[in-house]
Amino acid sequence: MSPTLTIILGVAGSLIASIIYATVGGGYRRWFGQQIKIKEPRENGFLAPSECRVGIQAHAVSGTLKYIPKGHRIWLIVADETKGKYWPQGFAPVEYHEDTGTWKGYIHVWGWQHVTIYAVIVPPTTQELFNYFQRVGEKTGFEPLLGIPRECKKRATVRSKVPPPPAVLPT
Repeated sequence: MSPTLTIILGVAGSLIASIIYATVGGGYRRWFGQQIKIKEPRENGFLAPSECRVGIQAHAVSGTLKYIPKGHRIWLIVADETKGKYWPQGFAPVEYHEDTGTWKGYIHVWGWQHVTIYAVIVPPTTQELFNYFQRVGEKTGFEPLLGIPRECKKRATVRSKVPPPPAVLPT
């Protein structure tokens, strides 16, 4: 085999190996980088104390996510799993910080003692459904969804306790 042919085959082999590595590596980072996690509250721990958000008493929920696809958003959903009811929490959109890979949102718990929280990566079509839920919610008494849409495959779940309201001291 001529030296020129050996060099060409070596370069071609290196180029093919680089393409395969980039494709597999990029796919791995995109797939596993979309693993959303809830860091606070912890499983069976207490929610953060409530604070007023757009006129609603809400509890902070935060977590991590390395990568979010273009056009997708993070939504929080609270659930009464015993009754199969789910409420998307859109009164305060989840804030995602791409540079740190962290996010923070808020949930409302309607005086419950325990709550199941879902953090989901939501594609644009499902965002339309959730936005509609928020727009007509006041007219329907926020009638719950009967499940989380199938398109929301990337999700994290945590079950937490709701802290008792602060004691009011007599004046």
